[in-house]
Amino acid sequence: MTPDTQTPPAPPPVDAPDPADPYDEAPRDGRPRRARWVMLALLALVAAVGLTWALTRGDSSDAVADAPPAEAPGGAAASGDGSPGGLAQFDANGDGVVYQSGMHPWIVEDEPGTCPICGMDLEPVPVSGAPAGTVEIDPVTLQNIGVRTALVATGQIERTLRTTGTFEARDAGRETVTLRVGGFVERLYVDTEGQRVRQGQPLLEIYSPELVSTQQELLLAVRNRELLGGGEGAARLVEAARTRLRLFGLGAGQIAAVERSGTIQERITLFAPASGTVQNKRIVEGMQATPGMPLMDIVNLGALYLQVDVPEQDLGWVAPGTRAVVAVTSLPGDELRGRVDYVYDTLDPSTRTGTARITLANAGGRLRPGMYATATLFGAASASGPVVPTEAIVRTGGEGVGEAAVILALGDGRFRPQPVTIGEEGDGVVRVLSGLAVGDRVVTSAQFLIDSEARLAASLGAMTGGMEMADTDDFPTE
Repeated sequence: MTPDTQTPPAPPPVDAPDPADPYDEAPRDGRPRRARWVMLALLALVAAVGLTWALTRGDSSDAVADAPPAEAPGGAAASGDGSPGGLAQFDANGDGVVYQSGMHPWIVEDEPGTCPICGMDLEPVPVSGAPAGTVEIDPVTLQNIGVRTALVATGQIERTLRTTGTFEARDAGRETVTLRVGGFVERLYVDTEGQRVRQGQPLLEIYSPELVSTQQELLLAVRNRELLGGGEGAARLVEAARTRLRLFGLGAGQIAAVERSGTIQERITLFAPASGTVQNKRIVEGMQATPGMPLMDIVNLGALYLQVDVPEQDLGWVAPGTRAVVAVTSLPGDELRGRVDYVYDTLDPSTRTGTARITLANAGGRLRPGMYATATLFGAASASGPVVPTEAIVRTGGEGVGEAAVILALGDGRFRPQPVTIGEEGDGVVRVLSGLAVGDRVVTSAQFLIDSEARLAASLGAMTGGMEMADTDDFPTE
């Protein structure tokens, strides 16, 4: 058979798909058709569930949208048309209790149920028509938290300040021993720091060439006066030599002893100028001392200064003459009484305190410089006005001076925070300048628990009062 007459190869069967065609159908075994039907069934089920959820949600949203915004306890007492306000507007059956959602407080119902948004049970809440900021607490809770109250009374307050201080030696009781002439310290009679001395007691002996030469001048002037028969010129020379020795620090008795003996004293004794305790001793035997050099201090401790700290807010009434009672730990049971004699003009910027000085007698030397003491200062009595116990005041930390608050007890378990302006404080009471009247009753314990309840009520009222409930899509429904 020739090539021109060869029979062409047979074509492939029509049903056989081309392996290279990815879009061709799979073998017709029935499984792809069943997969598609299962998928369509699942989609139909999801659509049905979604439609049912949407219809249910729409009904709940309409119910919530139709409900007016609820106010928390302590909201508006009543609306402008005389209808009840606050939670009372939802109390249709008049039993005094409504049911509110804890997670969504604008949801309020008159009967028990669940929140249409989160599904949580509604909590029973007593209805209160009290004004804004008022909190109502049942008697059992009041007893459990230990609420105590007190009446606002009329009284006067004597300002008191309890502070601490340190004893110091008085500047007026300090003497510094110095030399007016140079020399060498030959002998020390007082050689111990802290030693007590009396006025006129010998302190030390010095040798001074300048003092020796001046004594010689005095003796020559006295001899010339005797030789000249007491002339006026000779007398002036004697007096000039005496004056020079006196200016060098010698006493009149020492100068007279030189004249009387007619001999020069090589060692001159220096005596204590005052009585007191030796401090800041700077010399030893054999040391050379120069004119003006401080040798030691003699401090009279018969009276001491007590320097006490005065807070900045009390500097206005602490003044010279303010009465003070001082207690010292080393003298238990003893009270030292004195008065402020000076208030310093400066203020410590780091502690915001000034300093007042009290002078106290130190009989027997029981007090010592550097000791600590506690002082109570008593000011003049204030004007008469409303006063409350100190524990009734809640410090608010406001910018104004004297800003504070109290918790008013309104009766029947109702309480309300009340801003006040306070004045003087002392003897456990505080004077109220504004915000209270005599006869009001204030809470003296558990204020912070009551105040937290009132703040929570006010916050919920402000939140619910400004809410727009027309579109519940603004709230998550998770």
